[in-house]
Amino acid sequence: MPLTLIYAAQTAFTLDARSLWFSDEIRHGNVYETMLATGQWLVPHLNGIPYPDKPPVYFWFLGLLDAIPGVDGPMVFQLGAAVSGLLVLWATYALARLVAGCDKRESFAAGLVLLCGMYFLGVTHYARMDLLFAAVITLAHICMYRGLRLPLAFRWVIPAFALAAVATLIKGPFGLAFPLLAGLAYGLWRGMPRRLNRMDVAIGGGIMLATLLAWVGAVWFEGYADLIRNILRHQIVDRATAAWHHEQPWWHYLATLPVAWLPFTLVLPFLPWGRAFSPASMRSVLATRKGQGDGMAYIWLALVTSFALLTAVSIKIVIYLLPLFPLLAVVTARALLRLNGFGSRMYFGLTALVLFVLALGLGAASLWQWAPDMVRVRFQPQVLALLDIARGAPILAGITLVFAVLLWKAVDRSRPEGGLLTLAAFVTALVVPAALFTAPSLDPVMSPRAQAELMGEYIRKGYHPVSYKVYSGTYTYYAGANIEELSDEDSLRAATAVFPQLVVAMRADRFAEWADKPADLREVHRQWIVDREYVLAERSGPIQPAQPAQSDGTATPAPGGDGSAPAVTGDQAPAPDAPALPQPAPAESNGTAPAAHQPAQPAQPAQPGQQPATPEAPAVPLPGPQPQDNAPATPQPVPVPTPPPPPPGVGATDTPTAPSTAQAQ
Repeated sequence: MPLTLIYAAQTAFTLDARSLWFSDEIRHGNVYETMLATGQWLVPHLNGIPYPDKPPVYFWFLGLLDAIPGVDGPMVFQLGAAVSGLLVLWATYALARLVAGCDKRESFAAGLVLLCGMYFLGVTHYARMDLLFAAVITLAHICMYRGLRLPLAFRWVIPAFALAAVATLIKGPFGLAFPLLAGLAYGLWRGMPRRLNRMDVAIGGGIMLATLLAWVGAVWFEGYADLIRNILRHQIVDRATAAWHHEQPWWHYLATLPVAWLPFTLVLPFLPWGRAFSPASMRSVLATRKGQGDGMAYIWLALVTSFALLTAVSIKIVIYLLPLFPLLAVVTARALLRLNGFGSRMYFGLTALVLFVLALGLGAASLWQWAPDMVRVRFQPQVLALLDIARGAPILAGITLVFAVLLWKAVDRSRPEGGLLTLAAFVTALVVPAALFTAPSLDPVMSPRAQAELMGEYIRKGYHPVSYKVYSGTYTYYAGANIEELSDEDSLRAATAVFPQLVVAMRADRFAEWADKPADLREVHRQWIVDREYVLAERSGPIQPAQPAQSDGTATPAPGGDGSAPAVTGDQAPAPDAPALPQPAPAESNGTAPAAHQPAQPAQPAQPGQQPATPEAPAVPLPGPQPQDNAPATPQPVPVPTPPPPPPGVGATDTPTAPSTAQAQ
């Protein structure tokens, strides 16, 4: 209960404070609202086409939360993150009690370690499925250990395999691999590999496979065979062996995990390493092979095998480490509580110094508005865009300074319990104003809402929306309609030739380098979105004559002799109308996220087609939106069929709103 109260204080007041951010929040928001609007809960759709990156269970979870009275609009996504984080916290406490054999003191400390981690707290305030994924995997670990240590245990082993299947349907095959690898390693360590051949394991494995095949079969017979092929080939095999984005060297996690696990990485120099490798310690480790304290052996084996698997695959993103955090929390808590007086004083003293330096940095940020030009020119434009709008730095600096002094002077640093409680109080005091004031002030850069809502206004006036080499789904949620997403110049030329009323979004540098853009295409909005600047341009009225020939000698398509637009064929042809999505309500004056959408009644989403691969998660040890990479182009998906007209006043337009989606780059 105390852990739950601390966590509630960190999250309960921040559930509807800001807009949805680039890139995962807005994409998942579009996927979920499409499920609500179409009733297609089996196959997620992004921008009107099948979305192979993610299975559907996380969105079912959001649907359950959406049924709670008073939960509507973007609030459901932040609530999903908060509830998922609470499940991780409870699972961590259960892991300490049921697997590691910790008493209440150590289990409470494990929960505090989790609540003091800045990365973990950041993720609890950013709507993603990884927290729910980590919670279910942790529960699978508990059941796997409790079952395999007994000769036969249907009540533990079958839930372990079932939870592994659920985790797989939340995010992907790591949900299957983590608990199974840990169980296999544990069986081999205990010298009982035949335990894995028992009837409970066979039945559990059968239930797991049946669960996964049930979803695959249902999707296949719904007519999405190409989607299944895409998932098996590109989302699993290619990501593991030759990722097209976020590919990192083998040592990537060795460099990023220490940052993600702050402030507890700082304890490493003060651990009793000599005692850890003493003969007595080695004997106690070997004793776990006979069942003495083998719970910690299982936790270490789960850590090592999971980390090795993540290191072996081609794609590496720090947030993929999140299922390891409950395991690390138990290990860290036991290490902290076993520090001698000197080690504890040194660790919490060093932490106090780090907080003092952080307070100085936040204090400097609070003076940024008075920074001279000679200082400003040393920063990149995207950094300036954030620093110019960030609010709340003086408050955060004051809180950090107060707790740095408390940790240094007022707390008995020789007692780890007091230091942990002080850190938990600090993180709670810091995260609330950061989430209520600082994060919303960053909306103009971290969220595409301003540009997307302006695009939505043009769509409702009858303009045809196009984005060029932009991540799929970037504008759809706040525009309230699907967008034609293009990835090659020929398709862009075709769109400008066909549609007299056009609104197009693209990166500012590409807009400036567009040599043959129509003379009457007018820039109407410019916005930084994370680390790139984007332009929104519009054209009204009849199609103008084509620009001169291209640099390669080919002519730009021109109208036919009768004044009609040139014929466009193949992948260049705009697709039929796509369903208009529910319109977001106008923003309130306080800048919070829009009110709940009123669902439209469009036709069913597109039938099978390949979804372009898109970045999945941050690639640096910071939660939330990250710099954007280019991804290879893939074939155009099958267009969405023309829907019946939606009810009056529910985001309908009189013009095509969402032709086919191309790979964003």
